[in-house]
Amino acid sequence: MRTAADPSIHQMRSPARPSRGRPSSRKQLSRERGIAALALTMVLFFAMVLGIGFVNRNLIFEQRASANQYRSTQAFEAAEAGLEWTLARLNDNQRIGADCLLAADVSAVSFRERYLSYERPSANFSAARWSNAGVAAPLLPSCVRDGSGWNCSCPDAGPPNLAPVGSHVAAPAFVVQFQEAGRPGLVRVVSTGCTSLDGACVPGSSSRTDAVARIEVLFGLLPALRTAPAAALTVRGTVDADAAAFGAHNADAASGGLAIHAGGAVHAAAARFTVPAGASPAAAVAADDSALAALNPAQFFATWFGIDAIGWANQPSAHRLVCSDDCTAALLALVAGDSGSSLVRIDGDLQLAGPATFGTPEHPIVLVASGAIRLSGPVAVYGVVYGALIRWSDTTGDGALVRGAVISEADYSGNGTPQFVYDTDVLARLGGNAGTFARVDGSWRDF
Repeated sequence: MRTAADPSIHQMRSPARPSRGRPSSRKQLSRERGIAALALTMVLFFAMVLGIGFVNRNLIFEQRASANQYRSTQAFEAAEAGLEWTLARLNDNQRIGADCLLAADVSAVSFRERYLSYERPSANFSAARWSNAGVAAPLLPSCVRDGSGWNCSCPDAGPPNLAPVGSHVAAPAFVVQFQEAGRPGLVRVVSTGCTSLDGACVPGSSSRTDAVARIEVLFGLLPALRTAPAAALTVRGTVDADAAAFGAHNADAASGGLAIHAGGAVHAAAARFTVPAGASPAAAVAADDSALAALNPAQFFATWFGIDAIGWANQPSAHRLVCSDDCTAALLALVAGDSGSSLVRIDGDLQLAGPATFGTPEHPIVLVASGAIRLSGPVAVYGVVYGALIRWSDTTGDGALVRGAVISEADYSGNGTPQFVYDTDVLARLGGNAGTFARVDGSWRDF
């Protein structure tokens, strides 16, 4: 039995004392855990920063790409607008001033006459140029869009005259250049669009603009008269004017020298003829042409104009006229007005009474009536007269004249004494200077 003095008893009863090393271990463990948590937090924060930076980089890239796409599209649409504007101006016969708007000056010319020249006999179009310090430079019509709309410049000499809206301001602009296509009836049009009136849209400028687009296309002419008739007076039916001392003149040997060409009989005992030098007057009349008489009205019309009557009347450059009784005043206002209409389609009959003059040798016209054309007195027409039938009566004095050609879908009759003069220059002008331009399929390119 152990007594209290037994030291083993004291050892058993004494409480256990903590080791001196344990508190340090816990603190170290806690410290290590804090360091690990901080490191993990820093890694996560750094990853988050990287993610935000990447997202922000993509956002900036997308914004810049979107802005570039916007400017590029704006320049492209400006160039396309230049093509459409040019096509509309080419098919508008009104006289224009330096601002491309309607001009009251009678000496002014149309947009087409200012920028294109028709070359005979190649039937090619050449672009107008001006002398820039002795160097031939193309004339460049141009437009810029500002807060009030499109402002344009149509110079007849020198560069375009447009005031810049501001440096790199959102003011789309375009400049147009005509180029020879090297093929009959075609012209190449190059339109350069810019986001502002700067850089490529300012001839001779060395500055740069935000975005530039260049588009080119071929425009082809649908002429007012596709095929010129061979005679001063052409009828699908008969000529019944034995009592009329009218004149039919064709001194052009290249055309065959015909004065009258008819599908049926020609009764013109008192008519006076002019033929090429050395030709027989008997050769001035070609009657009873079965091939001509066999054509139906639609085929007969297409023979000369290349398209059907409805398509011809629907051309942008053709103007419709509807009137009852005497149409002289209405037609004079149409062809002699500011629009300077050279192609006129009359729905129904056309009745004209002289004195009145329609067209000029430099600006001939085409009158197409779906009904009968009845003329009286000294009516003068420079160009082509086409009707379902034609009658000319009650001519007194001089002045009754058609210089160009007369074409009747049926017959010609009357006691009038007009002079029908076959004029190759007038007909050539109608074949090249008058008519409608349209885009040539497959010619568009932007490179």
